[in-house]
This record gives sequence, C-alpha cells and structure tokens, in this order.
Amino acid sequence: MGTARGAPSSPCRLPLLSVLLLPLLGGAQAAVVFIKEPSSQDALQGRRALLRCEVEAPGPVHVFWLLDGAPVQDTERRFTQGSSLSFTAVDRLQDSGAFQCVARDEVTGEEARSANASFNIKESRGCVPHETLNS
Repeated sequence: MGTARGAPSSPCRLPLLSVLLLPLLGGAQAAVVFIKEPSSQDALQGRRALLRCEVEAPGPVHVFWLLDGAPVQDTERRFTQGSSLSFTAVDRLQDSGAFQCVARDEVTGEEARSANASFNIKESRGCVPHETLNS
C-alpha cells in the first residue's frame, strides 16, 4: 500500500527539513555585513579624503575605526562621518598606517572588522612656483 497523499515519504525527511529551516524560523540573527569596505587610496598631503564604511545588521550597530590596532579619536582634522572616516587634511605622520572599520552589534556583541586600508600620501604641489613668490 502507498503512503497517503501529503504524508512524508520517509520519516527522516521531517527532522532534516526542521534542522534546515530552524535558523530561518527560530529567530537566528544574521551577521553584521559590510556593504562598503574602506579601500587603500592615493591622497595628497593636506587635502581632504574619505574612507568609506557601510554596514548592515539586524539591530543597532556601533561603528568605530582603528589605526594600526588602536582606536581612532575624533579631532577637527579626522572624524567619523556616519560610519565613514573623514579627513579635512591628510597628514603623512598622523595618517600613515592601516585603518580598519569595526562594527559591533550592540545587542549580541558580535563584531566584524573590515579589510585594512591605507593612504599612499603624496606631496601636494601648489599652482605657483616658489620662484614667482619671491619676485
């Protein structure tokens, strides 16, 4: 005799299906995901720059930045803007190193770190040669 229509054909399928659907139905939280990660870039000494970082998470997220593993403190020259890091004037001494965006889920404590990004800082060349300034 065959199985009734709609009944599982194998007693193993129902538990397997339950295991596969449990994370979807059981409220398992999605991970913190980077939508935009910072990337290394050329920058001119004394000019503006921006390291972009955007994250997606199921709950509230605190985003902060590290420079060579140490937390970056906001200043007038270098500060967080949303979740990105903005520079009003890139400085070869203070901005050399590896920047990293860190996102921490405030509910679960889960933390995600972006790839490292750095500046290739080049000297800014003015439009007026030094000779004409002294003339």
